[in-house]
Amino acid sequence: MDKAAPSMLKATLIGGGAAGVAAGLPVIGALNCLCCSLVIGGGFLAAYLYSRDCQQAGAEFRPGNGALVGLVAGLFYSLAGMIVGVVVRAIMPAQNIDQVMEQLEGFDLEPEVLDTIAEFMEMSQSASGLLIMFFATLLIAAVFSTIGGLIGGAVFKVEPAPPSPSTMGQAPPPPGSPGQF
Repeated sequence: MDKAAPSMLKATLIGGGAAGVAAGLPVIGALNCLCCSLVIGGGFLAAYLYSRDCQQAGAEFRPGNGALVGLVAGLFYSLAGMIVGVVVRAIMPAQNIDQVMEQLEGFDLEPEVLDTIAEFMEMSQSASGLLIMFFATLLIAAVFSTIGGLIGGAVFKVEPAPPSPSTMGQAPPPPGSPGQF
């Protein structure tokens, strides 16, 4: 009989929250440009932490469990990233959108791309824009954090402990033998 699996709340909160905080910081958050590495790393970290909890509890941990842990970590990633992003915007002076657009024009981008970037930057300054960005981040984090958790589940797989001889299905002693009532 398998032992009960421990709660995944702590592992998902730490894995997703740590990656979300890192993603919300201006310079460190740029690591997500490398194939969403922070998001995948958050799911992977959550899978690692949860596999340790499962190992200590004697419960199994498989790639499917890792995927679920990664998915939940993606939710915490999105929440932490949004909160840190709002705090960073409140603390740091707002960048002038015109200055950023002037710098981008030096890269010889298509006018349509520049218009899209300008609209995105203006939208991110409003509350409704933040809400839209949160849900977009949630969708992306759900996919990539689940991938990180799935990889972590494959790497940190924990098999259930083998049953002890006392719990294995032993045949009862024959009737009339000592120890029978």
